[in-house]
Amino acid sequence: MVYPNNDFSAYVDLVCKQYNFKLTDNFFLKLLKILPVLIWRTIKDACIELFFLFAFWMVLAKMSQGRDLIVSLFEPDGIYGKTRIVFTTLAALSLSVSMWIIPAFMFHERELRTRKESRPNYPLHDHLFFMHRVLPLVPFWLLAAVLFNGHGLLFVGASVLELVLLFYYNKWIINQRIRNQIMVFVGTMWTGIAFWFFSIFHKEYTQAKVLLAINLYVLSVFVYLVYHRADNRILRVHSSGVVPGESLITKYKLNSIIYFSCLLVHSIVVLLIYYLPFRLSFAPESLMLYMFSVYVFAIDLFLYIINVSKRRQLTAALAGMGLVIIMGVFHWHLNTSHYTMDPNDNGTLFVNSQRDDFSARYDALKKDIEANQSGEPYPIILVSGEGGGSRAGLWLSQNLINFDYDTKGAFRKHIFSMSTVSGSSVGLGTVFTFWDNTRDATNIDSSWLDLPATIYANNYVGSSIRGLLLTDLYKSLVPGSWKKDRNSTLQNEEAKSTARAVLKVKGYKDWDDCDIDDSSMTLKKDFMYFFYEKNGNGLQYRKHTPIVLINTCRSNDGRRGIFSSIKLGETYFNEAIDVAGYLYEDSICDDNGVRRCKGIKMPISLGQACNTSELFPLFSAPAYVTGLGSFVDGGYHENSGLKSTLDIYQQLKIKLDKDPPNGKYRIYILYLKNGSGEKELYKKMESEPVLMQPLHALFSQPFEGSASYFEEKARYVGAVDENAVFLPIRLYPKNLVNANLAGVTDKHKKRLESEILKDLINDIVVNSNGTKDTILNFPLARWLSKTIINRMQMCASPAHRNVEVNQLLEQVKRVNSVSAPTNEPYMKYPVHQELKMPEDTVGRNKIRKAFLNY
Repeated sequence: MVYPNNDFSAYVDLVCKQYNFKLTDNFFLKLLKILPVLIWRTIKDACIELFFLFAFWMVLAKMSQGRDLIVSLFEPDGIYGKTRIVFTTLAALSLSVSMWIIPAFMFHERELRTRKESRPNYPLHDHLFFMHRVLPLVPFWLLAAVLFNGHGLLFVGASVLELVLLFYYNKWIINQRIRNQIMVFVGTMWTGIAFWFFSIFHKEYTQAKVLLAINLYVLSVFVYLVYHRADNRILRVHSSGVVPGESLITKYKLNSIIYFSCLLVHSIVVLLIYYLPFRLSFAPESLMLYMFSVYVFAIDLFLYIINVSKRRQLTAALAGMGLVIIMGVFHWHLNTSHYTMDPNDNGTLFVNSQRDDFSARYDALKKDIEANQSGEPYPIILVSGEGGGSRAGLWLSQNLINFDYDTKGAFRKHIFSMSTVSGSSVGLGTVFTFWDNTRDATNIDSSWLDLPATIYANNYVGSSIRGLLLTDLYKSLVPGSWKKDRNSTLQNEEAKSTARAVLKVKGYKDWDDCDIDDSSMTLKKDFMYFFYEKNGNGLQYRKHTPIVLINTCRSNDGRRGIFSSIKLGETYFNEAIDVAGYLYEDSICDDNGVRRCKGIKMPISLGQACNTSELFPLFSAPAYVTGLGSFVDGGYHENSGLKSTLDIYQQLKIKLDKDPPNGKYRIYILYLKNGSGEKELYKKMESEPVLMQPLHALFSQPFEGSASYFEEKARYVGAVDENAVFLPIRLYPKNLVNANLAGVTDKHKKRLESEILKDLINDIVVNSNGTKDTILNFPLARWLSKTIINRMQMCASPAHRNVEVNQLLEQVKRVNSVSAPTNEPYMKYPVHQELKMPEDTVGRNKIRKAFLNY
């Protein structure tokens, strides 16, 4: 029996005959004629497989997170090592198998059940075997292609060449013995390259990537040969007809064994991932690839089952219609119970208490200013942290911990307020962990300088993918009251990673492999614990602890929500939702004492508050606060954190003018900015699709428009107020990936670093003035490569600070009569003048001059 759908060349001839195309001996001309038909039939027959391939390509090749994931796969001292390579390759193989395999007995059963109908089905004649052997090769090609930055055409060419060679292989190599020998040869070659790869893995970078890419192509050839042989076996069995008394499952024995084995393996692994999330903490790309393979297999299986007969199709259609009707009549919607913010299990000391108002915090500040006998202006520091994932968290925490080390713990005493958003709120958790473990210290051990690096080298992406594709999705579809979601899993991961980082700093040998209970985790402690302590029968605000404003955004109306350590007066925070007041106090009142709403008295942890500020869509879920609304990433309202800081500044300015302290002071608005800070208002821009323009504008406005507005407003304040200084501390991404500015001194490591940095670049754009700008854009990055961490630490070292920052630190030391500690911890970082942060005096002087002229 002939099966033209099993051979590409024969299928081309078949379609030409079906459409009465003029026959010719030129194969490529015939292919060109039937190409639209081939594309349509492929899309119709393999739309599910194509969708997941496209999704995989978008995540790793187009989303900015992908580059950092790929780099961390190969750089030395990676957190997963060789097992990550094995799991990633197995995940790609799993996706390939799920795209290829079919339950042959179901196909034959469909043929038998429809043979008496007016339009009988012949699925084994219609199934595009040749195409379903080619599409499963794409996961290996895509994975190999995304390993490299900007070499897409090379991999497209390699893929086309492989298809051409396989085409002629099928045409010329007929003898099965020779085919078996070729299969053994390809398998042996794959094994040899794998041994070679693992011998240089984490020692070389580019060479290791090249070897893995080659091996992925070799593996794709090997599985193709296996698929071709298995498909031929299915068709041979089918052509032999039905034997009376023999079940179809038995007839296709080998295919059935393999298919049910895949089903069993998928079921077991999914259950393990579901119930043992921390023990099976796969790398993000491995988990994503594997879950894609599960969905391809499951969706295909469902379609195979219902398409066996017309009755099953009708039953499925009626069931679907019934479900839609039930949803409409009973107003059924997805279960979102697991997205509700739950109370902190560790309890709270903040019972029947009220938070301080701004006046109380000002009175404490006034006493500190008047107690200053140094003759220096007392520094009042207002800290703002920009959003940006782990990059923002590392940049904020690394600088503030460095400042504390350089002033022997005195710097924190002068921070009057801290306003953070998104990634910098994660950094706030790191800072408070450091402060809580070094409370009242008169000297800071240099080992604490590596606390941020240890925390942010962890994988905070895998659980988000697992929740998005597995746990949270299933909970949404099943009625019931669920407690945990991917947000709470992320909070647990951050709390454990932070606690283990503290153990490492303190010198524990088994810091990375010990069990830690919740009561020992800093981020699991009550939010109010960090600001209030017992004083007799009451509570008092902790001495030298800043006002904290953790910014989030209510998705219901786009308003700003704030987890604040003090009451938020409506006069200044006139459109802000006082989330902490709603959670902790009896009621929220306006400035005249009239109650606005009743509180729910539900304590939360510091980790929960910080997490509610960083809930980027898809990767995290909205956090629902009962009765108040759902909250998402604070960057969707305003991404700089400066808006809340300027609210504090306005109140502070009025208090200082109306009730001035007896002593000199100076206000510093310290802006920890992890973006480039360069504004190209007139850079050339290409036209965009009309439908995308509104979405692009809406998405960019809070991250670019609002952030820039409040940055300029803060700069204006620093220019016109003689007692205020706007002090931006910027991380420049284009310097961060500049391979000419080495972050290490060892020659071998310097070479590897150069190769890694080139691979991190997302894009290079030409500005209007002709200069080139490097785009290192990973706003979703909850995973930082070791190279980036090291270079961010280098950028934050004292040698790369601008004059104004050093002047502030010297002022803090003089006010507190402390000497400088040893500079030895920073000596490991090379010094580059190009990394030195420029002063902001030019822009400040322009504004001041314009103000005076006006």
